[in-house]
Amino acid sequence: MDALSEEICLLNENPVGAHAHDNRETVDDARRGLLSLQLGFRRHEVLAERADALEVASGSALAHDRDAATYNPVPDLVFNILGTALDHLHGLQVSVEGSGGSILAMSSFTLIRSTFEAAGTGLWILQPESRDERLLRSRRITRDNRRQVHVMKTELGQPDPGFDRMGARLQQQIDARPALAGQSLNKLDSVTSRLGAVATMVPRLPVPPLTLWRMASGIAHGNTHMIIAVLEREQIKLPDEGSTDYNVTSSFVTVAMFYDAALNMVEALLDLYDARNRAPPTCQGELRPVAQSKSAV
Repeated sequence: MDALSEEICLLNENPVGAHAHDNRETVDDARRGLLSLQLGFRRHEVLAERADALEVASGSALAHDRDAATYNPVPDLVFNILGTALDHLHGLQVSVEGSGGSILAMSSFTLIRSTFEAAGTGLWILQPESRDERLLRSRRITRDNRRQVHVMKTELGQPDPGFDRMGARLQQQIDARPALAGQSLNKLDSVTSRLGAVATMVPRLPVPPLTLWRMASGIAHGNTHMIIAVLEREQIKLPDEGSTDYNVTSSFVTVAMFYDAALNMVEALLDLYDARNRAPPTCQGELRPVAQSKSAV
């Protein structure tokens, strides 16, 4: 368990408020948490620069993945997922720095939750050693992403002839692989299954990624039980025949721990991308980058 996680445990076990259920952080705790967040913001900038510099190396596994399925290919799909994850973390940075060092109690977890989900999905796509499995996962993600647009257009009464064309194209890519021929693209692992599957790939997290995502999701969706369990609280009304009342907000230490965990997941995804992007050396001992388009129509 890292230092920030231990700090959270201490706050919960040794409350400093007027009631046994209080766990308001001290001024010193808040300063340490804010400092940790600020260090995380600098780390985010380094990871964002690393992501911006990504290219697909000729001869690498990613290059062969692209050749095997050129519509929304694996490296482009993962690149866009990385951009989404990093953008949400940047949103938290803008919020804190733009306010002069304040944190938003609930929406901070909305941003971090999205990063857990995006980075976890990217790890899940690149996780298999088998190209066929990477292609199948990425094709299923692509189809489901496009299906959501189809549902939206249907609800708005808009025609969407491109949906069937896209589905046929993806199925054609799958059927071209002997080991995948006939596989359905309609089946897709849930977010919880994907996050559970990649837990061993991010061992530096204080708790498994699925647990972190559940906690952040509960807060983002207004689950009062999760909010009271995870966030900083002050009991303001003792239970009688009804519920106990609390004032609840986010502590800097807790947000910093979640932010650091999200950065660890993004870094793990970048490391895996690099591992899949290693190519045999050329005669000159160099790698030849392949220009990439990072969008699909």
